[in-house]
Amino acid sequence: MSRSVHSVDRRLAPSGRVSAPRPAAPRPAAEPGARAAHGRRVRGLTRGLAILRALNEHNYASALQLSRVTGLPRPTVYRLLDTLIAAGYVAHGTRPDIYRLTIAVRALSDGFNDEAWMTEIAAPLIAELGQTIVWPTDIATFDGEAMVVRETTHASSPLSINREKAGFRAPVLLTSLGLAYLAHLGDAERDTILRTIAASDRPEAALARDRRAVAALLAQVRRRGYGFREGGISPKTGSIAVPVMWRGRPIACINLHYILSAMTMEQVAERYLAPLRAAAARIEKALALQGGPEGVPQEKRPR
Repeated sequence: MSRSVHSVDRRLAPSGRVSAPRPAAPRPAAEPGARAAHGRRVRGLTRGLAILRALNEHNYASALQLSRVTGLPRPTVYRLLDTLIAAGYVAHGTRPDIYRLTIAVRALSDGFNDEAWMTEIAAPLIAELGQTIVWPTDIATFDGEAMVVRETTHASSPLSINREKAGFRAPVLLTSLGLAYLAHLGDAERDTILRTIAASDRPEAALARDRRAVAALLAQVRRRGYGFREGGISPKTGSIAVPVMWRGRPIACINLHYILSAMTMEQVAERYLAPLRAAAARIEKALALQGGPEGVPQEKRPR
């Protein structure tokens, strides 16, 4: 006899009729903490943001390039791009297989209250500096485990070969920006940053664990009077950087990128270190007149 017939026989009541099945035991409720933790992560959203971030750094890119940058499979990249195109944030470039950001992405930052001093004071001075020195220049601030480029002249400089954009997260120990920043911090704050980087998966994590090597690098920065980089994360270029100081600590750093085959670091420093320092000093003076970074009024940006 089959198993299904046996199961019916076992439910037969004395009267010969089939009794109603017993109600299933109630399932234990999921713990609120576990349910909340699960609900906090939406993988599709995270992947979509990764595509937007990659396009911000590599605009006019193919799906293959985006796949390599993000580590996502190409079919996934295509689906995300189709979604972002439908939402209006991405469009096709000069060819159907090239993708670019649209002006709509600016609406995502409309509610973000950026530090007013960066917009109202630093940005115009960085633009002026870029016109003076021609080489591309950035101003960056420290955020978490990286130096974040806030304003840049890469797009307008005829000598730029990298085309970095605002929002680019530069490794602290592998860039002139980061070394200039660390060299001017107090010991306790610098130690905290190095410990955080050492425990992370950042590209300079191994270097951060080698305190003797870090100390030697920062000693060179202080001796030269500027942060420096030759090759490394951008093999064909170098850079030098100086800090913007407020009340004895760096609040930002300004750099200059140059092509290694065109000039030596010593030539760059001899010709351009003074303009970099002058721009930093002008920012510091403007901040002092406003009572510090918090005292700069935020102007209403035109739409």
